[in-house]
Amino acid sequence: MLGGVPLEQFVFVAATPQEQVAIDVLRPLGVESFPLGVGKVAATAELYSFLPQLEQRRRVAAVLLYGIAGAYPDRHRNGPAPVRPGDVCIVGSDVLADEGVVTEQGFRSITKLGFGDVGPFPAAPKLVAEAAARLGVQVVRGATVSTCSGSEASSSTLVRRHHVDVESMEGAAVAYVCRRRELPLLQLRAISNWTGDRERGEWNIGAAITALERALRRLWAPDVG
Repeated sequence: MLGGVPLEQFVFVAATPQEQVAIDVLRPLGVESFPLGVGKVAATAELYSFLPQLEQRRRVAAVLLYGIAGAYPDRHRNGPAPVRPGDVCIVGSDVLADEGVVTEQGFRSITKLGFGDVGPFPAAPKLVAEAAARLGVQVVRGATVSTCSGSEASSSTLVRRHHVDVESMEGAAVAYVCRRRELPLLQLRAISNWTGDRERGEWNIGAAITALERALRRLWAPDVG
């Protein structure tokens, strides 16, 4: 049980098959993971599609999104990054970081334009606090993008604009669906790389997937055995 929610009442979701394999540690307990696809549109469409069907079969009390993410590096921040490649973290809030318009005067989000809500969308506080304590990891702020920050300019711009720590392509979209469906969300991320110049990214997706598996095992250690 985590945050008062039994393991069997969580819905586990991940973007890609590579990330989904981290859940294998929990499969003996009957846990299944649902693929979302990459990006905000795929994640939103898939989650909205299968949640009602799943709720007809069993009790759904919370969603756990797990996967890899990039971390914004020290050089783009005012201080050291709270997480580094190989680390695991809990995302406490997530923002749709590039939904808006770029003007000569700067970026304006669709919220400022009066067209919608970009967040930040908070995860469930009780789940966040208990998961972070159980794992001994940082709670960070997430940015969800359509175009990943593979240049120094794009990475540093998003940090300045939103004061965020990690970057993914699905987090805030899943958080938005969970808010609409009135479902608590927990988002678990393992850092696979630095954002910015890809030659300086220190990429290691395999190590991040392994870190996810270990974190999932530790979250439910009494259940896994």
